[in-house]
Amino acid sequence: MPASPSVARVGSPGAPLTILMLHGIYGRGRNWQFIAKRLVERRSDVQCLLVDLPHHGGSPPGAHGDTVAGLAADISAWLSRQGLAPGAVLGHSFGGKVALEVAARTGTRPMQVWLVDSTPEAQPPSGSAWRMLESVRSLPARFADREEAVAALGAGGWSPHIAQWMASNLVRRGSAFEWQLDFDVMETLLRDFFGADLWPVVEDRSLPHVFHLIKATDSRVVSDEALERLRAIGPPRVVVHELEGSHWIHAEKPAEVVELLARELPAGR
Repeated sequence: MPASPSVARVGSPGAPLTILMLHGIYGRGRNWQFIAKRLVERRSDVQCLLVDLPHHGGSPPGAHGDTVAGLAADISAWLSRQGLAPGAVLGHSFGGKVALEVAARTGTRPMQVWLVDSTPEAQPPSGSAWRMLESVRSLPARFADREEAVAALGAGGWSPHIAQWMASNLVRRGSAFEWQLDFDVMETLLRDFFGADLWPVVEDRSLPHVFHLIKATDSRVVSDEALERLRAIGPPRVVVHELEGSHWIHAEKPAEVVELLARELPAGR
């Protein structure tokens, strides 16, 4: 039996609509806990599954390879073993492409696919996730405490909020704290993420999905060209929502994200 991912459920197991929530690189399912709790308060017909992707949080490596498609295959296999058929899947950044791959594996069953400041396009490696990889590799492998790591990340130009979030990936081993993440694996995943072209999932009309993009106005993750291409497809297949803020829009504007999800998610049946 393949190892199962770590998954937290928010909401009633009997709720008719399940939404799978996938975090970004270096993250974990609990990044979406606040939004999930507020969402189920608004929508009693919804349950949220907060997944730690393979190699992240409490999840072990997967069985299908360290690629976007491999991680999606791991999640899809777990859903199948559990007898779960989500009506929606949401992914932030790296998790957005995993969400697209999960949707591609659902065949003719319609899903809503939410891309939270994520893009189907292939791009050269860049952005905050790539810079973070460079930052952590320049730091010591061990720290006396998390505060030391936060200070070191801050000295490298990261905001206190991002530094504290990243330091949550430290675990105590003996008398010191070490990174739980394998940054060689993280680089492999990121390179595959940047190189993966998922436009066929969005543009294949044989797939019966509806795609929602939450575009952060201050982020360049979704290029102007990709945004134009998505808008050209247009409703009802592709719906673009713009929110003022940075790439971490779900942390900056959680109430607005909850409002969008509560309003736009399909009714549970």
